[in-house]
Amino acid sequence: MLETYLSWYCEGRMDESEFRSVTNHLAQSGLTVEHPMLGCGMLLDVVGEQVKLPVGRILELVGLSVGPLCMQFWLSADTDVVCDVRYVAPDTQVLTFVLGGLTENEREQATNAVQRLIQRELDRTVALLVDLGGETANEDDDALVLYGRLPMGPRPDRLQFRTDRLSAVPAVLAGAEVTDLGNGLSTVRW
Repeated sequence: MLETYLSWYCEGRMDESEFRSVTNHLAQSGLTVEHPMLGCGMLLDVVGEQVKLPVGRILELVGLSVGPLCMQFWLSADTDVVCDVRYVAPDTQVLTFVLGGLTENEREQATNAVQRLIQRELDRTVALLVDLGGETANEDDDALVLYGRLPMGPRPDRLQFRTDRLSAVPAVLAGAEVTDLGNGLSTVRW
């Protein structure tokens, strides 16, 4: 099954306090690291099983950049958004929020939370990639956002860049429809 996802690319590696700030902002929009009933956070292991950990430990692990981590954000006690957190050298943190299995309202709530986050973190934002069908590969996403190379196969549905960064990605703009959103971001669609 194809998955809808959002990938937020931000400059620099987030340390624990910066990631705590990000998670606090998402929590204000109803997307929390702490499970509402259990009072802990959840990482997902390599087979997708939940590993209960104190929220502070999860924030610490992300801040240490020990490797890619898969965690859950919670909309309610039984509704979660899986988030893959990874660092891409030389200097980009990527948070990918998987929205598959959510209702339209839940997907909209999670998407709005991420949109508010990138607006708050606009100075660090490189791009927000939106793939409604989950058809592009991580490598193609990274090549598109970080190096301006268009994928040979499917392209994401849209990509939001900081408007002031558009001149750095001329190959991405070739044949694309660009819309200035008026909030420091522009949407690129193919």
